[in-house]
Amino acid sequence: MQEFTAPLATTYKIECWGASGQGDIGRGAYTNGNISFPAASTFYIYVGQMGVNGALIHDESYANITSGTFNGGGGFLCPNPDLNNATGGGATDIRLQSGNWDDFSSLKSRIMVAAGGGAFLSGGKQSYGGTLSSLGDAENHYPYGVHTTISQGASQTSGYKFGIGQDGGRAGGGGGYYGGCSHVNEGGLIGIRGSGGSSFISGYIGCDAISESSTEDNIIHTGQPNHYSGYVFTNPVMIDGGSVMPSPNGGTETGHGGNGCCIISWISPSL
Repeated sequence: MQEFTAPLATTYKIECWGASGQGDIGRGAYTNGNISFPAASTFYIYVGQMGVNGALIHDESYANITSGTFNGGGGFLCPNPDLNNATGGGATDIRLQSGNWDDFSSLKSRIMVAAGGGAFLSGGKQSYGGTLSSLGDAENHYPYGVHTTISQGASQTSGYKFGIGQDGGRAGGGGGYYGGCSHVNEGGLIGIRGSGGSSFISGYIGCDAISESSTEDNIIHTGQPNHYSGYVFTNPVMIDGGSVMPSPNGGTETGHGGNGCCIISWISPSL
């Protein structure tokens, strides 16, 4: 987590890129918008960690990655390091309250979220991070003739969990406003695609903000897009991880690969 303290009372442009699942397959989503911050106000930036391919790790660190990636990327349940297991990518978000990335009070303070991509091993559609929702209910084609399905994509009101992607048998879901899902069969080993998470921008038409009184066990959706804090973005943009978007390095890219990113710049006030 990184802190940002506004040096000026002015309008800022915030851009967020979610991380990709399994390094570079299910790519991260992009969000941006303009917002006015008072001078000396502090916000918290959580940048998603890219997914990891477990087959590339054969040491004591293997056990550490099975639980997923920073900021919501789902892990995997398969204990065999010789198999091509993979984790989902974490979301990148802006929060009003600090805390552990999965602390609910911190998660509900998010005013912008760029979804991470789900892990993707074989078959079906790519598991890129979504905008208002992400792809789900797609068929997994396992190399040995086994067909499974993932549970669902993520949306503004549903997914695996609020802010958390699901651990799958072989591939985890992506982080997001709601985290993406993965399939876990009875033995916990099959499930080779996790869906990406969903994105959120306070003020973006179609977003569904939650009430300040929400708890982890009772999330109350308001049916409108503005965050309870009153911080609302203007000119908001969402682009899913399967489409062309600005690159943090300049130019454009199709979906965001690698770790997430956040860029904050100020818009000079009129003189």
